Amino acid sequence: MEEKKTTVPAAEREAAAEAQAETGTGELHDRRKFPTVGDMLALLGIGLGAQIVVGTAAVLFMLLAGHGFDYKAMEPAALGKLMAALYFCSMSLVLAGILYYRRARGGSGPWARFSVRGLNPALLLWAFVLIFAVGVVLEPLLNLLPELSLNVGRGFWTILSLVVFAPVFEELICRGVVLSSLRARYGVVTAWLVSSLFFGVLHGQPAQVIGASVIGLILGYVYLATDSMWSVMILHALNNAVAYLAMVTGHGNALLIELVESRTLYVLIYIAALALTAVSGYMMLRTLRRMKNPSAA
Repeated sequence: MEEKKTTVPAAEREAAAEAQAETGTGELHDRRKFPTVGDMLALLGIGLGAQIVVGTAAVLFMLLAGHGFDYKAMEPAALGKLMAALYFCSMSLVLAGILYYRRARGGSGPWARFSVRGLNPALLLWAFVLIFAVGVVLEPLLNLLPELSLNVGRGFWTILSLVVFAPVFEELICRGVVLSSLRARYGVVTAWLVSSLFFGVLHGQPAQVIGASVIGLILGYVYLATDSMWSVMILHALNNAVAYLAMVTGHGNALLIELVESRTLYVLIYIAALALTAVSGYMMLRTLRRMKNPSAA
């Protein structure tokens, strides 16, 4: 018996294609799957926008209350307390907004891991040395950019903001939500590179964008290798602690190239920093290999 062939009407084919896209099996749905380029721009907008909104609201509140707002005239301790409060509020809003947006766009799965492997002392030591050495290596480039304009006050509240709040919030956002979301769709390399750039741009000023992006590459690699927020939070805190010490000694915005008067001495220091970058990078990778394979030499 000859089989009867049926033809599906065009309207039904289109309806089926739309249903397929809505259920996640169609090519159209895949193109719109979180995170797209538009999603990354939206997340960055949330990050920068929340800081602007909180800062503007604080200025307006103080002006309406008759206190005025001249941060340059404020006592360092009072300024530190104010900046810490503003940072905590703005970054809480950023994290909440990014998590809400991620969920609304269909993002799912774990976004922050806390493996004990991230507490390896040798790894933390060599990674911190690498961050320090790379900072010196980047100086000729940073010297071409506008000087940093950064005043976050002094004292306990400034330390709390730099050494606790910043590492926790920024790592949860950049190595947590952003890197993990990108990794799930685009793979390790794209997630590593884009999340590092996201981390840099979130800092705003050109010199910070460059420096933070490069540090983000180191932190991102450590996070991917250890699967642990502990490691990157500790490294971030150590880096900020050194920055605070430089700031309280009057060298917060200064570069080594500006402090060393002898050209020959600076060249020698720079060569040493290059060597230290290579050595610390190798030792960090070696430590990671040993963590994954304890029997390795």
